[in-house]
Amino acid sequence: MAQVKDRKQGIVQTASEEEFTPEQIGWRFTLGTLLIFGGYAAWLLLPFVIASDLTPSVKAALSGLIGATPFLSKVVAVIVMGRPAYQFLKRTVFKRLRRRWSGSPAE
Repeated sequence: MAQVKDRKQGIVQTASEEEFTPEQIGWRFTLGTLLIFGGYAAWLLLPFVIASDLTPSVKAALSGLIGATPFLSKVVAVIVMGRPAYQFLKRTVFKRLRRRWSGSPAE
């Protein structure tokens, strides 16, 4: 049992990864997070583009652009946040997902 616990701790924490708090990261973290979620929310515009009276070529271009917004927004968010804030976001999200999948109560 101790071997499994040690393996999980090794997966959760990487020796080279620094710990950052939200206070250290500041407004960039908030803006980057909003960009990531906004990229996925942009997909809600696709039905409106398809139902519009635009020409098929414009619809295709807009649909492609809107379809790519999650990826593009992540790239911009990483640029805005910087690496420390992006690492903090990943660590926080993965920790919550691991808790959910393991059946442990959330803090």
